[in-house]
Amino acid sequence: MTKFTVTRRVPFSAGQIYAIAADVAAYKEFLPLVTGSAVRNRQTLPGGGESFDAALTIAYKKLDISETLTSHIVTDPATRIVKAHAEEGPVKSLDSEWRIVAVGDNECDIQFDVDYTLRSRSLQFLLSGMFDLMVRRIMTAFEQRARKLYGVPAAASAAS
Repeated sequence: MTKFTVTRRVPFSAGQIYAIAADVAAYKEFLPLVTGSAVRNRQTLPGGGESFDAALTIAYKKLDISETLTSHIVTDPATRIVKAHAEEGPVKSLDSEWRIVAVGDNECDIQFDVDYTLRSRSLQFLLSGMFDLMVRRIMTAFEQRARKLYGVPAAASAAS
C-alpha cells in the first residue's frame, strides 16, 4: 500500500475547515479532478457525527480516465475527524482521514492521511509519482474553498 501524510496550517477556525471536510456532497464544487459527488444512506450517529456512503467521480481528461470511487464515510464533529474507507472501483483498498486541529481561535492544522492500493499496478505506479502534487492541490483547494465561504482572514488581509 502507498501511504501519504500532509499537514498544512491555515488561517481559519477548526470548525470552519471541519465543515468543509465533512460536506462530501460539495466536493464536486471545488476539488480538482472531482466531477461528481453524491451522498446516500446518511445516518446520524451518537454525538452528532454522521455515517454515509459517498460516490466521487474523478476524471482526468488528458489520460481519458473517469472512475467513480464509492467510500463509506464517518464524521465526528467532537474530534473534527472525517474518515473514509473504500474497496470498490479502481481501488483494492483506500483509507483516508482528515484531522482538523485548532491551534488558535482562527487558525488550525489540516492533517490528511491516505493509505491506498489501486487495482491496476500500472495506474498505481503512475499515480505514486504524482500523488504528492495531487494532495497539495487538494489542500490548496480546501483553503480556497474556505476563503470563498468565509472571506479572507483578517491576518491575511492585513499582510497584503
